[in-house]
Amino acid sequence: MINLETERFFIRNFSINDWEDLAELAMKYEETELAKYDEGPWPNDLEEYKGMVEDFAKGDDFLAVILKENMKLIGLIFKGKKEENTFEFGFNFHSDYHGKGFATESCKVTLDYLFDALDAKLVTAGTAKVNEPSNNLLKRLGFKFVKEKKISFRKDEEGKPIEFVGVDYILSRTD
Repeated sequence: MINLETERFFIRNFSINDWEDLAELAMKYEETELAKYDEGPWPNDLEEYKGMVEDFAKGDDFLAVILKENMKLIGLIFKGKKEENTFEFGFNFHSDYHGKGFATESCKVTLDYLFDALDAKLVTAGTAKVNEPSNNLLKRLGFKFVKEKKISFRKDEEGKPIEFVGVDYILSRTD
């Protein structure tokens, strides 16, 4: 069980009661231009979020970012283990809460946890090259650019892959 805390947040394992806030976050994200560059799509059916959150709550890979002032889930952080001492890192924050330093604060404490408590040596992350907010956040967190590559996660209305330039980053313990 993971329970991290900052001045403004609780960062913890998902609970089954988080499904409505996660659904709101995800459905709002799906309305953005950037969603097509991400794995997905997120479900349209609210019932599917209950099952998703139940799965998230069974492990430590997905963490809920809870804003203390209203106890609302405003983000999720992914920290999946790739191999010994190496983790994959990702995040998604509700667009109504962008530009307030919330992602930086909660991601930083989660990365500290990975390096200090889980003895990570290397953390990898990736995003679309056109996703300037995510690229800027990763750089603020100390991630270093590794490479660009063409990738596709989704298909357009005609069934053709939506290709884009993805950017890979790494953050090492020594960084």
